[in-house]
Amino acid sequence: MSLDRTALTNAGILAITMLLVSLILVIGTDTGGEAPSEDIAIGQPSPETFIAPRSTDPIVDDDATDTARVAAANAVETVYTNDNEATLAVIREVNSFFDDLADGAIDESLIPDETTTTSTTVDDTTTSTEPGETTTSTTTTTTQPPTTTTTTLPRRSIEDQIALLNLSHAKLNLAIPSMVTLYNNDLDRVADGEDAAFPEVESETLGIVRDELAAGIKPTEISERQDLYINPLTRPPIFVAGLPIDEQPMAREAIAQVVGFSLQANLRVDNPETALQREEAAAAVEPVTVTYRAGDTIVVAGETISSIEFEAIQQLGLYEPVVTGGTSRVAMALLGILSVLLAAFFLWRIAPAQWSEPRHMALLGILLVLAALMSRLPAIVAADNRALGYLLPAVAIGFLAAILFDPRTAVVLAIPMAAFTALSTFDIAFTVYAGIATVVPVAFVSRVSSRRQLRLAVLLSAITVAPIAATLEWVFGDGSIGMSAVWAFTGAVIAGLISLGLVSFLESAFGITTALGLLDLLDRNHPALRLIEEQAPGTFNHSMLVGALAGRAARSIDADPLLAQAAAWYHDLGKVALPQYFVENQFGVSNPHDTLPPEESAQIIRSHVTEGLKLAKRYRLPGDVTDGIRMHHGTSLMRYFYHRALETDPDVNPELYRHHGVKPRQKEMAIVMISDATEAAARAYAHNEDPTAAGLKNVVETVVTEKVDDGQLDESQLTFGDLTKIKAELVRALMGYYHARVPYPGFPGPQVVEGGVTPALPTAKLAVEDEPIVESGDVDEPSDEEGG
Repeated sequence: MSLDRTALTNAGILAITMLLVSLILVIGTDTGGEAPSEDIAIGQPSPETFIAPRSTDPIVDDDATDTARVAAANAVETVYTNDNEATLAVIREVNSFFDDLADGAIDESLIPDETTTTSTTVDDTTTSTEPGETTTSTTTTTTQPPTTTTTTLPRRSIEDQIALLNLSHAKLNLAIPSMVTLYNNDLDRVADGEDAAFPEVESETLGIVRDELAAGIKPTEISERQDLYINPLTRPPIFVAGLPIDEQPMAREAIAQVVGFSLQANLRVDNPETALQREEAAAAVEPVTVTYRAGDTIVVAGETISSIEFEAIQQLGLYEPVVTGGTSRVAMALLGILSVLLAAFFLWRIAPAQWSEPRHMALLGILLVLAALMSRLPAIVAADNRALGYLLPAVAIGFLAAILFDPRTAVVLAIPMAAFTALSTFDIAFTVYAGIATVVPVAFVSRVSSRRQLRLAVLLSAITVAPIAATLEWVFGDGSIGMSAVWAFTGAVIAGLISLGLVSFLESAFGITTALGLLDLLDRNHPALRLIEEQAPGTFNHSMLVGALAGRAARSIDADPLLAQAAAWYHDLGKVALPQYFVENQFGVSNPHDTLPPEESAQIIRSHVTEGLKLAKRYRLPGDVTDGIRMHHGTSLMRYFYHRALETDPDVNPELYRHHGVKPRQKEMAIVMISDATEAAARAYAHNEDPTAAGLKNVVETVVTEKVDDGQLDESQLTFGDLTKIKAELVRALMGYYHARVPYPGFPGPQVVEGGVTPALPTAKLAVEDEPIVESGDVDEPSDEEGG
């Protein structure tokens, strides 16, 4: 009846999972729709939304091309050419001003008539004759008329000079008074015998004008260039050599005003050349093209169809009026359901016992629903940038499945993950990536034994999927190969870190034992371990050593070393209830079993398993670790107390002295059983004589043989090949533990001679961990559990 209820529960969970997956895949997914029933035309509303199933060839956008060419033409600057006539006109005007300035200073009406003196020339010619040569010498003497300079001629008044210049150079009226004053001052200095300085004023003015004209002045710049000299705030520094210092400011202002008011634009627009260059720039612009990539929306239903959109629809053959349907949503839902059923069937065939548990089935359902949700991400984020589709966090499904279940489960879940992505995106690159990314973490989390290795597994998985995404985009897509790798790496890192956070929640909620949970249990500060250390220190040390042995043995056969070690550390948790009844905790006190009947002692020894299960529940130990408490003795016979009972009653029933546990069903629990018995037997052996490699090998061989003969390993899945590897690893571990010591002279106690010859094992019976008597020494010594 219980089995029927479990099956019904699993069926219900599976049905809910299939329903949720179907809804996720169908709702909001664009299936391609139905074909249009009416004609489409440029300028008419689109009857449906058209999406590009593949990339189009480049389509020329005439409007955009024209706009780009106009922009290129407008970007060409106006071409100017020199106007030489304007340049010469400015220079002539400045020269004319200075000529008029000089001429206007003389009052010609006051000049007297000139006296003319005729020059007399006397020629004196001498001829001499030498042999073969004749030389003629002429001497001429000329008398010039007297010369009269401006400094000696009568001058007009300053006011008259200014008025005269204003008539011919009105636009320089602001500069004329200063120039007239400077010129007359210079005449006075020359009359006094000093050098003339005004020619430098004229030269400086013409030099500035020529420099400005040589730089070229556009019509649009003339006001700015004139204002540069006219405005006292922007006027450049001007200095006239030879001019007295007190006249420099007047000269600077006068020169600047003459320059400023005389300048004209000497560059004119070359319209033909400008037009030619703009035509060439426009012609150089390549036609603007539009390309629709796979998944791009060409036009939304109801929007007006442009010429480009119409050509894209025609090019891709999307307008097929005779076709009556697209992808069926029912078919999509059915494919999603089949993917879920296929994954469940494969997992059930791999491990039927595990997948018969409702909690495992419920957790599987959650992972499948998460996979369906994740598969929708590329369609959401990659509409405008295809590379973003590789943010698909399929790596998270691989991490969660491999850590919460096992690597085989992660590999199987790659099938529905890829199927869901195919239904959500209709993209082969994303589909293949989803399947591969789900499997990638398996290679890195299968053998983790620390949290650092888990974080490293996230990084290695991200590094692995990046080139995979780039290659898939190269082969199947048309997006950026480099950015595809970058986004795949980013998505894998984020997905891996999120999955590690989810693991702790899910393993607690569903009672799943994971590597993360085992690492927490292997913290020496765990409350249960501290309880053992405080209440039963001998048991604590025994458990630590058993854990070391179990971990090494598990690694030797590729079992789970973390589970084996954790189960070994907690297997004797129940001994804290009555620690004094177990020999490893008896130091300097009498053995209480000496005064108890054997059946009562057997009951006390047996109770440490039941007490351990109670404490495991209190400390919320996972079920797999609790199995170490339940199975580490199995149904073994407590021979020590059984033989004591035989001394008083030869017909005693041996079943009264057997443990009431469960035989190991996993390899790790069988390893804990063997390691527990081996550690106690080796300790008893070493207590009685010097341990040797042969002796330790004999102890291990005897313990394992007894377990096999008693049927304790029948359900453990261990092979004889596994047992051979386990025995060899246990011997190596014990040899390292019981290594030889250097003797210290005078040090009390027995000495072990390093490198000495070890005697052969004598034959005596030694009780070990409630197990059969081991032939290993002269003294009949009980195990730690039996308290002898």
